[in-house]
Amino acid sequence: MVARMFNPISYILRSNSPRGIKVIALSLLVVLVSAAPIMFYIVLGPEDGNPIGLGLLFAFGALVGHVGFVAGMLLLIWDNLLNKKNKR
Repeated sequence: MVARMFNPISYILRSNSPRGIKVIALSLLVVLVSAAPIMFYIVLGPEDGNPIGLGLLFAFGALVGHVGFVAGMLLLIWDNLLNKKNKR
């Protein structure tokens, strides 16, 4: 039987993954959510439109997503180094 996923955020947070992977997954979700409006505007909007606000939203979301990615990578490195020290 396949488990149903109703809320992707709670699915990520309740998984058994390390906390760095969770931060990376959530930051990827932030980038996708911030990119969705400008993608829909490009596909469905007028050809001569100039969505400055949507571009700024995507730029801010991409910045937050990249900071989250770096933080997640640092958490993964930190956890792996601590686990190696504790096993010795």
